[in-house]
Amino acid sequence: MGKRLRRGKRQKKFLADERFATKVIVAIGITTAIFIAAQYVSFLITGIEQTTLITYYFTAVVIECGALMLKRVSEIIVARVKKKEEIEPETETDESEVL
Repeated sequence: MGKRLRRGKRQKKFLADERFATKVIVAIGITTAIFIAAQYVSFLITGIEQTTLITYYFTAVVIECGALMLKRVSEIIVARVKKKEEIEPETETDESEVL
């Protein structure tokens, strides 16, 4: 019984899986909405648009989203290569058994 209780209380390790990208995209969306609202309020108060800040913010967001896209594309390519490597030996043995 003691072992079962200990198993349930293990902490999960942080792994960069498919959900990680989704969480980052949601975080980027939320921070972008907050940023836009803050810039709008700032513009209403001061009458001056912070163009440099806006430019750098969206440049950083584009770089982050591009990096996530490259990560996802590389994961897909690696998965396809691994799948192809596992299928080829099986099909060769299946064909040789039939002959």
